[in-house]
Amino acid sequence: MTTTPVAYANVRAAVDHPIDRVWPVIADFGGLAAWGAGVTGCTLEGEGPGAVRSVSLGDRIAHERLEAIAPDRHWLRYHIVPPHAMPAENVYSDISLTAIDTNRTEILWVSEATGFGIPPEQLGARIEGFYSRSIEGLKKLLDGA
Repeated sequence: MTTTPVAYANVRAAVDHPIDRVWPVIADFGGLAAWGAGVTGCTLEGEGPGAVRSVSLGDRIAHERLEAIAPDRHWLRYHIVPPHAMPAENVYSDISLTAIDTNRTEILWVSEATGFGIPPEQLGARIEGFYSRSIEGLKKLLDGA
């Protein structure tokens, strides 16, 4: 099993909204149900680093702990808390925002893990699909707000 973290998912996309409009939605760690693909519910226990959100995806629930957040850098990192259905261990994800210009923002959503039960690229394709669909949901939320 791999003990060195391997980046297995990486999605970069742009939204036609200023970073100061996008960041509050991303930084609302308990607000994923408003834009996450297939997310049917999201509750949050605690606040700031250490807070845990319970994300419902149909009949599955994933628990994700906010590890770090840097509003000045428009970045956050979370960990999928075991036990979980992911065929990997030590699963971490980072979301970072970069201003392209005053009205456009780039989103970078990257995940890494160890101990893969399937090839990392196979898991990555599935997770990248979720990230891409979620970013589309984020765009729709921002466009309608």
